[in-house]
Amino acid sequence: MPKNLLRVFYFFFYVTTSTHVRAQARIADSLTVEKAISFFRLSNPIFSPDGKRIAFLVTEPTKADKPASTHVWLLDLRDSIARQYTNSAKSENSPKWSPKGKQLAFLSNRNGENQVFLLDDEGGEALPLTCSKTGISAFEWSPDGKTIAYTEKDTVSADEKKRADDKYDEKVANNDKSSVLFSINVATKTSRRLLSNNWRINNFKWLPSGNALILETEELPDKEIPEHQLVRYELSDSSYTFLPSLKNPFWGDIQVAPQGKWIAYIGPRVDGPVAHDLYMQPVKGGKVNNVSGSKIDLPIREAKFFSDDEIFAIVQHGFYPRLYEISTKGEATDLKINQNVLAYDIRNDRSVVFVSSNSTHLMELWIATNGHDAVQLTHFNKSFEKIPLVSPELVSYKSFDGTTIESLFFKPVTTNNIALLPMVVIIHGGPTGAFTDSYQSWAQLFLQKGYAVMMPNIRGSTGYGWKFLESNRRAWGEGDFKDIMSGIDYLIAHKNIDSSKLAIVGWSYGGYMSEWAITQTNRFKAAMSGAGLFNLASEFGTENGAAYDHWFLGRPYENMDVFANHSAISFVRQARTPTLIIQGENDDVDPIGQSQELYRALRYYKVTCELVTYPREHHGFIEFKHNVDYITRMLDWIKKYCPW
Repeated sequence: MPKNLLRVFYFFFYVTTSTHVRAQARIADSLTVEKAISFFRLSNPIFSPDGKRIAFLVTEPTKADKPASTHVWLLDLRDSIARQYTNSAKSENSPKWSPKGKQLAFLSNRNGENQVFLLDDEGGEALPLTCSKTGISAFEWSPDGKTIAYTEKDTVSADEKKRADDKYDEKVANNDKSSVLFSINVATKTSRRLLSNNWRINNFKWLPSGNALILETEELPDKEIPEHQLVRYELSDSSYTFLPSLKNPFWGDIQVAPQGKWIAYIGPRVDGPVAHDLYMQPVKGGKVNNVSGSKIDLPIREAKFFSDDEIFAIVQHGFYPRLYEISTKGEATDLKINQNVLAYDIRNDRSVVFVSSNSTHLMELWIATNGHDAVQLTHFNKSFEKIPLVSPELVSYKSFDGTTIESLFFKPVTTNNIALLPMVVIIHGGPTGAFTDSYQSWAQLFLQKGYAVMMPNIRGSTGYGWKFLESNRRAWGEGDFKDIMSGIDYLIAHKNIDSSKLAIVGWSYGGYMSEWAITQTNRFKAAMSGAGLFNLASEFGTENGAAYDHWFLGRPYENMDVFANHSAISFVRQARTPTLIIQGENDDVDPIGQSQELYRALRYYKVTCELVTYPREHHGFIEFKHNVDYITRMLDWIKKYCPW
């Protein structure tokens, strides 16, 4: 797994339900697999400096003949009308207002490689500012708005280009090009090379003085357990100074306070495996302090300074992401927006624009002002409003050792008067992932076919504190699996679930849990594993970066028993459950070999199984027809082998 990326479940799940048969008929008529995955995603809302406009990104649904594209939209609060601001054949991202709000800069690959484009606030044609041969990675306006700093990969030499042109296109492992830091004068379009070192620059911010930048760097060539380092770079003499930093690869998203007193970022409680707590340290040097760990002990997301003493951040409470204000001493105050906040920005008067969704409403843009309820600003997913949606029930139960586990439980609309319901258990990726109160497409489609759905946040999930998160370290397939089975038993006892009609599905770590489940019990009548992990030792040796797995399991070269004892391959001879295996051929997070090993093993033991691979797909599927096909296959597989 590359660096600090989690095995997350890349797809948004969507759920609908209702209270009577007529509503169910409307769902069946209107919600096909194609419709269920065809929705708009909103992100990156930012106020203009005068607070009168909001720029944000809208990702259009993928279509059979057109890949998904992302464009900048602009909403003027004076007339509350949203207008598409960019409209290229490709995509745009990272919109950023100039300090005075006269221009909007963004990245676009419309001409090939990513370049910085500028668009005047009065509209017109967006014009490229940069002409990078390797593509711009990131950019930031200087505080005075006269220059933009940006990073790109170093260019190939003439000899390297000649070799590639001659078909000497071999790839040397861990031979990535270093980042180069540039600045460009916005008026004259003259660029200046600032810094080129043996680093990858993952992120950077200007200091308010405009005389220096704070860089988040990573030394090249890549180490098996990378270390990120904070660097202060002085523009006056091109010197740089290393600042105190966390010694692990799992922190980032640096922010600088408005007056330049503090640097803030999100990092793990200890040495991994995922960013969780808010850290702060003085810009002038000094101790790194964990601000939120002892007082909040919940995952912090998207922290932004409001002043040198106040930070806003999304805090994940189990299934619900909420917006908090956090002081430099760690005192946290819920802003009482009482909606899920997925992305946001703050105006000078403390008004908040945010993207929100839940189980019954898809993503839209909202605004909350002091003393007033939040107001919905957009209706991109209005077509889904015609589909009756019902929120899941949040259930809480005790696992085998007394640990409290939460789960979403969905009950199908129509039960055809059967006394006991069949149920599909969906497991999220990670393990440091989590289900949230969001629109769930897999669940919706299973509900439509008459299945109840269980979606638990088992131990190892985020949103329940650090101890809960790390509780399955060196223990994959132990307590987390028992959490699943305890939840099933609870629902059988309290929600009229048929114990003889159970199925399990999941992607990534959820795929691992599906594979583990079929080797530990025969209670499931059908299973689907998407991009799963079957042999943890070979996974460790072939994935793109193993630092995440290393934190959880150690090294197979000296702890092979740990890897063997927690791998489904060691117990596959016990499997009997018909299993569908879904895999992207270009997946380097959980490589195709994992699914191939599972398929071969199941065939040797004469277990009904099917392996379906998809060309060009990575860990999260992109192509419309591939998504439609694998979801349809999953639904049909469960219906065939776990009928009711």
